[in-house]
Amino acid sequence: MVEFAIEKIKEKKAEGLVFRMLDISRSVSSTMEGPERIIERRREGLGMMVIKDGKRVFVNVSDLSEESVDRAIEQAIQMCEYVQADDGNVVSDDVETKEQEGFYVESVEKVDLAKLKDLSLSMVEKAKGYDPRIKFIRGASVGINVVEQEVATTRGVHKRFKATAVQASAMCSAIDKSGGSMGFWWAVGRSFDDLDPLSVAEKAAKRAVDGLGAEVEKTGVYDVIFDPSAIALLFMNAFLPFSGEEVYKKSSFLKPDDIGKKLFGDKVSLVNDPTDPKLVGSMPFDSEGTNTRKFYIVENGVLKSFFHNLYSATKLGMKPTGNAVARSFRREPSIMPLNLRFEANAKRDEVLSAVERGIYVTNMMGVHTLDPVSGRFSVQISGFLVENGEFKKPIRGMALSGYLKDLLSGVDMVADDYVHFGPVSGSTVLVKGMSVGGR
Repeated sequence: MVEFAIEKIKEKKAEGLVFRMLDISRSVSSTMEGPERIIERRREGLGMMVIKDGKRVFVNVSDLSEESVDRAIEQAIQMCEYVQADDGNVVSDDVETKEQEGFYVESVEKVDLAKLKDLSLSMVEKAKGYDPRIKFIRGASVGINVVEQEVATTRGVHKRFKATAVQASAMCSAIDKSGGSMGFWWAVGRSFDDLDPLSVAEKAAKRAVDGLGAEVEKTGVYDVIFDPSAIALLFMNAFLPFSGEEVYKKSSFLKPDDIGKKLFGDKVSLVNDPTDPKLVGSMPFDSEGTNTRKFYIVENGVLKSFFHNLYSATKLGMKPTGNAVARSFRREPSIMPLNLRFEANAKRDEVLSAVERGIYVTNMMGVHTLDPVSGRFSVQISGFLVENGEFKKPIRGMALSGYLKDLLSGVDMVADDYVHFGPVSGSTVLVKGMSVGGR
């Protein structure tokens, strides 16, 4: 059907991108009362971008009949009359294909709901058994995804790949005489060989118990150590100023002519690396048909690149980077990082032992409020007070604020204890001299 759609677009003397997505998902979430949510879905459809005389319209169909596809393309052609032409509306001619070994694990597709239910209930029991102070399991979830993607353009691109993913998450509540504390953990992998759901439940329970008795520490300037999950959560939002579209729209504190300038600290190198098929954030090509590749966003403090789709690369006179990702056939691809990570220069123990007095951040609330125009952020944090490399007591209800540029200038040490969360891979990161509000 993808070939049929491309030919229909050509018949209209138009350019176009067509991508077919098939997403099979199964998941089970349980509490102490038993299975709470059981989901099995199969979603398939075409996303079609039609460009006529520089005017672009996106349409989608879940009915994959020739009649439905033909009708949608005709509607797109008609709608093109009412939109503005833009010379950034182009399609890929990146016809080269890449090796695709390791993205798909057949055993994952065979995992049924009964197996997932057993795993989910086992996660509940694991968390309950960790400590008698665990009183509630607010959700122990485990699931699988199988995704097929086929991309073609009127410029000769036609590529396919199939991938699997598994995920697990758990949220627990611990209670004692000091009050309550919540703990959360999640993990992803290509298969259950890469992911142990019971370990996820145990980590969530440990975080809940470790947070009991947390207090608000004094306001001050602290060396801040970010837990791998915390730095990953931050950069799932903090990548936006590095998006080529945001830069082009002047919605970022970065500018096109900043490329090649030293803007951040010497010890900061940010890498986009989708080349390892074992990592869920990897893919051989993006949803526009551009092959993905490893490249530096920042290298030793120097801004080297932005994340680009075809539009932003064309508008800024740069090369596409393969970072246009469609999460559904119903939506146009948007710019996303692929296994974005800090390049390591230390071990975790070295990072912890380097701090005489600081704060170890395990969780942040409000990261979505980061302003890409200024780079300013203000988040609520919880974690631990650290003295001479040791965790002294849990803290919570404190405010961490500042500017992303200053944070990246203050990075001193990056551990190699990577935890992979899809678009971002986190590791233990030490940032010197951050302002933290407390009592």
